[in-house]
Amino acid sequence: MRDKLVSGENVAEIKKSDWLLIGCSWLLVQMIILYWLGINDGEESTKYIDLANKWTSGVRHFNWYNLFYSGYTGMHVLLRIAGFPPKGMYVVQLLLSALAQYYFVQILRLFIRSRIAIVASGILYAFCFIIQQWVDALFTDSAFSSLLIIATYFLLAEEKGLGKKIAFWTLLIILPSIRPVGFLFIILACFYWLLLSTRKNTGKLVICLVYLFLIAVVMNKSLAQSPGYFYPLHNIQANVICGYPGNLLQYQKVPYQEGMSIFSYLMHNPGMSVRLFFSRFLKIFIMSRAYFSPMHNLLLTISTIVYYILAITGMLRIFFRKEREKYFLFAGILLFSIPSVVFCVDWSGRFSLPVLCFVLLLSAMGIDRIWEFIRISNSSTPAPRGGPQ
Repeated sequence: MRDKLVSGENVAEIKKSDWLLIGCSWLLVQMIILYWLGINDGEESTKYIDLANKWTSGVRHFNWYNLFYSGYTGMHVLLRIAGFPPKGMYVVQLLLSALAQYYFVQILRLFIRSRIAIVASGILYAFCFIIQQWVDALFTDSAFSSLLIIATYFLLAEEKGLGKKIAFWTLLIILPSIRPVGFLFIILACFYWLLLSTRKNTGKLVICLVYLFLIAVVMNKSLAQSPGYFYPLHNIQANVICGYPGNLLQYQKVPYQEGMSIFSYLMHNPGMSVRLFFSRFLKIFIMSRAYFSPMHNLLLTISTIVYYILAITGMLRIFFRKEREKYFLFAGILLFSIPSVVFCVDWSGRFSLPVLCFVLLLSAMGIDRIWEFIRISNSSTPAPRGGPQ
């Protein structure tokens, strides 16, 4: 399978009209969201906008943790130098979203032979409101999720040429500078290479281990400089959702005391800790919230149920066919769930975007399996009596 991916023999063909249909679907969704929500340059956006303004005005003192967002802030700086206002970042995120749509389909062309399944899956991604709604928000989430999809394609196609190899390593290096969780993609890439061949990929694994060590050093300095930056309060208060009080403190056996480490606190309260981490893991996938409107929750519930049913179908197909090269999709879901499990789940669900990217890739596998079943069923249906045999 890997040899076919590298040589291009296993790439499915789709028509120009298919690309047009997928592209129009994506564009329609973006127009609706822009009209409905507008460009959000407030809330968390102000953090990156202010940093960019300080940089361009000559104030360049930053904390260590700012390095994890330096790539995104750098885009703002370049826009400011070019004379564009902060909202110009929306155009960048729109272009990244368009590229993510394109490379999402390109990933499917490597994995799926059915043209119908590829087009249907591409449209499913285009109409995924949970992901697309963040294109208009000048946070890091949309840019990161788009780059994650693009990087995943180049991970699969890395050996197809020098250009793709350069693109992959460039994306692998910059992803941690868009969001701190970008280092998880490095681990995912290592897992993928281990599935293929440890011996052939030893050099890549060593480079990644060195890079991960450097990231760990920066993380350590960030924690030393700003101990509260990575949300320890949410573990102390046993909050499933960031800043939203829960009811898990009732299972607390040993109260938190000044000077106690978070690890020690959680270990002394195993009943609370297990419930806390399990509840967070579930909440990554359950996108509805008590403070959302009933209609909002209904739409989120219906859409995610569709995604998960298709994804489970795709997962079963991969397992039964023993397609080991696709196991990294499961790893992607689990790896990008870790930050929300360890720290907290975002109130709006935006921390789930990287997870949902891999869920939708699995959903495409499910669509392909369902379409294959329909075709086989139709071809095996006996002809009517008296009709052509």
